[in-house]
Amino acid sequence: MTKRYIQIADLIYKVKIGIATDEEKRELFAWVDESDFNRQLFDELFEGSALSRSYDEYRAIHREEVWRRLEQQIAPRRRNLSWRWIGYAASVIMLVATGWFAVMMTGRVDEQKEVKKVVAIVPGERKAILHLETGKQVVLGKNNGVIVNDSLSGKIEQIDNTLVYQAETDVQAEKLNVLEVPKGGEFNVTLADGTRVWLNAGSKLTYPVAFVGNERRVILRGEGYFEVKKDDTKPFRVEVNGMMVTVLGTSFNLKSFPSEERTTATLLSGKVEVKTLSESVILEPNQQADLIVGENKLEVREVDAEAYRAWTKGQFVFRRERLESILDDVARWYNVTVFYEQSRAKDILFSGTMERYSDIAETLRMLEKTGKVSFTVDEQKIIVRIR
Repeated sequence: MTKRYIQIADLIYKVKIGIATDEEKRELFAWVDESDFNRQLFDELFEGSALSRSYDEYRAIHREEVWRRLEQQIAPRRRNLSWRWIGYAASVIMLVATGWFAVMMTGRVDEQKEVKKVVAIVPGERKAILHLETGKQVVLGKNNGVIVNDSLSGKIEQIDNTLVYQAETDVQAEKLNVLEVPKGGEFNVTLADGTRVWLNAGSKLTYPVAFVGNERRVILRGEGYFEVKKDDTKPFRVEVNGMMVTVLGTSFNLKSFPSEERTTATLLSGKVEVKTLSESVILEPNQQADLIVGENKLEVREVDAEAYRAWTKGQFVFRRERLESILDDVARWYNVTVFYEQSRAKDILFSGTMERYSDIAETLRMLEKTGKVSFTVDEQKIIVRIR
């Protein structure tokens, strides 16, 4: 098998520097198409990823010493030196320089039965970036205090780890702020009308400093849980990737990440109207509207709505969820990348409850207990394989 790994490294190297023949390209891309794991690994090495950059940095630092030794070894055969041999040598250097690549290719070093605990991978924390309309950006963390206090925007303050807006009553023009939560983070905001919003990792909320006019409208990208302050005179509307959710006073969860290509609204209490370009439905508590982005077709189902807001209480709760969906949530929270050795692993269904603030090894071990999959953790990467 080692010989095959070196051959693949050789082909990747030759394609990367532009000397591969058509036959070699066909061989490499046939290997890439064999599995989702192979494709992701190829992308990591070929498309300027952190792994690829590490290799480039290694070569830059050690180039003189590496090539001096190579020249000493091949000097007697210099006349017979070929591009294939140079490609092979560079590939071997790449394998040595990027030990992670060798581990990824073999996948089963020592047939690890337990998830390797990596100190570098930690749960998410309270952090966000507040983008003010003036263009100023404020990095938010666990420190409370006044952020803005003027006649134009009113008072914006962080209280008990929540961003709180207290707008001036005479604000006439709508001024938009954006609260952006990176991967590995979460944050709360109380809007000027008293509506409370929890934002999950990798999410963004665009909203006015004060609601002006006959409606309260915000824009969500990612996942947010809303507890809307009741106001019969001003309906609250959330615009989220192909869906418009309208409420008077209620609590609900919205989720729509670009990588998942779907938008989901889950109602916990009250009543909401969910609209797309072609459909409109009214949700009752414990109902969920699911939209495949681009198809404009809503599917409504009965669910345990509390499971969909569990993330605001420090838990992952899954009810017959696809492994890909579960690990997408885990990846955003722990800020890691997931690789699948077999694409069909993504469709395995799981149910369970896990703590969001536990070590990632504990989270993955819970999934391993089903006997369906196993995991290897390497730096900021999770490798999934079917058992």
